[in-house]
Amino acid sequence: MSHTVIQVPVPALEPVIRRLAPAPPCPHITVLGPFVDRGDVGDDLVNAIRRILEPARAFDFQLSTVGHFAGGHTYLAPDPAEPFIQLTGMFVAAFPQWPPYGGAFDEVVPHLSIGEALSEPEVAMVRQLLPIRTTADEVTLTWWSEHDAEVLVRFPLRAQRRR
Repeated sequence: MSHTVIQVPVPALEPVIRRLAPAPPCPHITVLGPFVDRGDVGDDLVNAIRRILEPARAFDFQLSTVGHFAGGHTYLAPDPAEPFIQLTGMFVAAFPQWPPYGGAFDEVVPHLSIGEALSEPEVAMVRQLLPIRTTADEVTLTWWSEHDAEVLVRFPLRAQRRR
């Protein structure tokens, strides 16, 4: 089923993802999805997302833990998770009609999906490449279809505050 997603892209993970078969497209951590239909993406929505993200700043995080959801879905957990949870909360407050993951889960667990039913050698290979340190410096509104993803709008996050 096709839908839009508000997500934080993680391009630093692309070299790792390419080693998996089949490689998932566009490594990312979902902030809110499924979201609106593609036909509902217009200036008003884009401006609303910009307003929501105005107070948000870029932040550093790392991917160092491999996790598994029930059913065999394998993911990497971001540390810290709180900035992702805060972003989700900001969007849920603005768009309560779009609960995270369609309301299917009671708790938001920020994660970067790396595959379903990965073999133990694949999981071991990923673990050897961890931790991956990176910066969340943009949020995207992305259209997802069954086998592909297309970034519709990029929303750069303001630079981190100097300490």
